This record gives sequence, structure tokens and C-alpha cells, in this order.
Amino acid sequence: MARPGCLNRRVRDREELVRRWQAGWSVSRGWTTVEDDNDGILIVRAGEESRPTEYVVLDADGKPDRVERAAQLAFADGGGRGSGWITLATDDKEARIEQLEELGLEVQQDQDWLMTIQLSEQPALKLHERYALHTELEDDLIITRATLHGGVVSSGRMAVVGEDAVADRIETDPAHRRRGLGSAVMASLVEAAAAKGAKRGILIASIDGLRLYRSLGWKVIADIVIARSR
Repeated sequence: MARPGCLNRRVRDREELVRRWQAGWSVSRGWTTVEDDNDGILIVRAGEESRPTEYVVLDADGKPDRVERAAQLAFADGGGRGSGWITLATDDKEARIEQLEELGLEVQQDQDWLMTIQLSEQPALKLHERYALHTELEDDLIITRATLHGGVVSSGRMAVVGEDAVADRIETDPAHRRRGLGSAVMASLVEAAAAKGAKRGILIASIDGLRLYRSLGWKVIADIVIARSR
């Protein structure tokens, strides 16, 4: 996993924020095999059929040579198309996309963003009385589900690592969107994470989630670029 000694220090730069996000992301997904090469690349052995290995590049803008090394590792996996994935945060998305494509990687078209918030700044929200919220703890993982007549219509999870809470898999059934379910699920997760001592929230947002998180006070820190071996 990511270096435990850094997880409760003040976040001074984006590189550390990405490191912290990865630590919580791995807890959420149940990935226990994570290697730090001590030179800016985190190697996540996800073991999933469609995404067996993820290379998380730290400070890709300041040290683009790390992107080149990650590409070499992705192609060396030998598992065929898409066996090696690369994720990086950037302030210069076009430059990183161009670099990845020149290295022979297939860049994913979906836009994502790295976001963060002080948990105390996210508003507390209540769910419409038609729905019910259920929150449970599994060690350092918080899981919240919104239900209607016993069926799950919205859900999410938040992994607590040190003082960080990493949100993941925030989903709402399309038939139940625009009813405040995502906001209520996030509020419940944040409340539970704060009770466990978390102070900062971190997540990677898709285009579908960006508006929700912004409405709750989350701030964009960087663009996220994801690519895979061809």
C-alpha cells in the first residue's frame, strides 16, 4: 500500500494527494497488492480481467519521464491489449494525452477530475421521506445505500485511511436521479467518515458526478488522464 507514514501529514502537494487517493481507492476495491517503486510510480495489482494492473504516475507534469517508464511497464505486462493501465493527474491534459499517444497507448476519452474537500465543509442533507438510508461499516470501508420499498436505488462507499476519506462508486439508478439521492448518500458517508476521524475527502469524478460534487463544495484539483496498452 502507499507509505503509511505520510497519510496523516498535511497534504502539501498534488503528488501526495494522488498517493492518498490511491491508498483509499485500493481499500475500497479490496486491492491489497500495491507496490511503490520509490521513483514516482505506484503499481496496483488489481487482478481484474479487464484491468489487471494499474500504474499510477505521480507528478506526471513535472517529471514526464515517469510516464515513459510507466508505459514501458504497461507494455511489458504481456497480458495482451488493455493489460496495463496508466492513471495520472495533470494541469496540462493535452500535453499528457499527446505524450501517451506518442508512446503507443490508447487514451480513454471519458473525462475525469481529481477533487477534494475538507469534510467539515460539506453540507448535511436529509433524504426524502419516500426513501431510506442504510449505512454499514466493514473495517475501514463505509457503505451507504438508499432504498425504496427494499430495493437499492442509490449507493456509494468511502474508505477511511488515516485522516483521509476516499469516495468511490457513487451511483444512482437513472430512474431515480435528480431527487437528491446522490447528495444524501454523500452526506451519510461523510458523516460516518468524520466520526472515524477523517478530515479530508478525496475522489475522482466522472462527467456524471462532477456537478453533484461541485454542488456539495468539492473542488477540482487536476484533470485525470487514463490510458491503456493497445
